[in-house]
Amino acid sequence: MEHRLADRAAHAALSLPDAAFAAVAGRRPTIDGQRLSPRMQFLAKSGRRALATLADPPTAGQLMLFERLQRAAAVDHLGDAPSRDLMVRGGRGQRRARLYEPAGLPDGAGLAVFVHGGGWQVGSIEAYDGLCAFLAKTARIKVLSLDYRRSWEARFPAAFDDAFAGFIDAVDRAEELGIDRDRIAIVGDSSGGNVASSVALRVTDPRHRPKLAALIYPSVDHDLDGYESADLFDAPLNREIVHRDIRRYAPRESDHSDPRLAAMAASDLSAMPPTYIATAGMDILRDQGEAFGERLIESGVEVEAQRFSNLPHGFFGFFVDPKARAATEEIAIAIGKRVCA
Repeated sequence: MEHRLADRAAHAALSLPDAAFAAVAGRRPTIDGQRLSPRMQFLAKSGRRALATLADPPTAGQLMLFERLQRAAAVDHLGDAPSRDLMVRGGRGQRRARLYEPAGLPDGAGLAVFVHGGGWQVGSIEAYDGLCAFLAKTARIKVLSLDYRRSWEARFPAAFDDAFAGFIDAVDRAEELGIDRDRIAIVGDSSGGNVASSVALRVTDPRHRPKLAALIYPSVDHDLDGYESADLFDAPLNREIVHRDIRRYAPRESDHSDPRLAAMAASDLSAMPPTYIATAGMDILRDQGEAFGERLIESGVEVEAQRFSNLPHGFFGFFVDPKARAATEEIAIAIGKRVCA
């Protein structure tokens, strides 16, 4: 109960009118023809400060801060779809997962296997509870949110291994879960998009191949050089934070060219399923996500890419901001349309 009250209080503060954030947002420069709202500018800068001091492993207070922000932004959607917890296969033993099942779905519904973001360090099933319920209700599919080992619990390739095993298990248990095994997507945001892209590339058995990979501002290349957006934007992510997070997840330099860590490192991308890529217009990772889409097209993969201008990294599920809410809804509808087609 105490957590819920705190989440509601945080939600109320985040939902204040944009004008309330103007005094604390600081200068809002126009970059690449775009500009953040006062609310998003304040949160992007605050997020950068919090991320810059993230310990390895994160402290209990740091974990709670990031969880509360994610939950509070989506607290109004916690009841969008009933959910139940279950166990799925992981890279080592069983892992927890949460299945969201909106009312009124037909037999043989589609499924999105969801891999949450958080720089491989923060985030959880609970933090993404409201977003996953919203995704299930809006896309008219079931959603299976995976728990995976974060970088301070186990280094690369632990997160990949857990997500890969969890996805395969979901497909194998399609009848038990009440889904159509031919209508299963893998979805992830940020570092979750990193893991999801690598899993989608790695699942080559036609019996398990995803119908769709949906990647929301994914990290797909460990090397930021050569991407203009890496020099344009620095909040909430900047070069130092991105490089640090990659090193924490994969300390060995030799792993940085492994496609399980960076899908762009793969010499052949033709095994990827149809892919939907959503990028944030004011995000350091924007251009690498779009370049990944271009490489997929060159490899003969069906791709739809959408750039959501005037939004920063992390907007997905941030329902207290009108632009972020509209973008999240558009992404959810796009995923549902492709999974159910």
